[in-house]
Amino acid sequence: MFKKLAVAGATAALLLSSAIPAFASTYIGNEAFVINDIFTGANTGYNVIAANDDVDGGTINSGNAGSATLVSNVVNSNDVDAWDCGCDGVSIENLALVGNGVETLANTGYNVIAAGDDVDGGTINSGDAGAAGVVANVVNTNTVDDFWWD
Repeated sequence: MFKKLAVAGATAALLLSSAIPAFASTYIGNEAFVINDIFTGANTGYNVIAANDDVDGGTINSGNAGSATLVSNVVNSNDVDAWDCGCDGVSIENLALVGNGVETLANTGYNVIAAGDDVDGGTINSGDAGAAGVVANVVNTNTVDDFWWD
């Protein structure tokens, strides 16, 4: 009796599996940990004319200083064509931690003419300073293409 039930159950399972189409699903899991710690600097400053007694003239000419930082992070980006994979469903799970520490500096200053006694004349010509920092983060971006209307 048990063998007959087992054979009947196996036959029913085989019949149902051939009659019901199989549907597959796709799972994508991403994890990312990104740390950017960036310093960019340009310096023509901190120039000194100094004496213990007197300074009689002198010239400091510092040039231009320019500094730029560009940080671009693209983290956990997925593009799934669900039509071509024959998927019944797409499940995407993203986890991202992004930290940016950016310091951008340009300096032409802090120039000094100094003496322990007297400073008689002197010229400081400081250049231009310019600094720019740009940070762009694109995190956990997912696109799923499914052309179900075709």
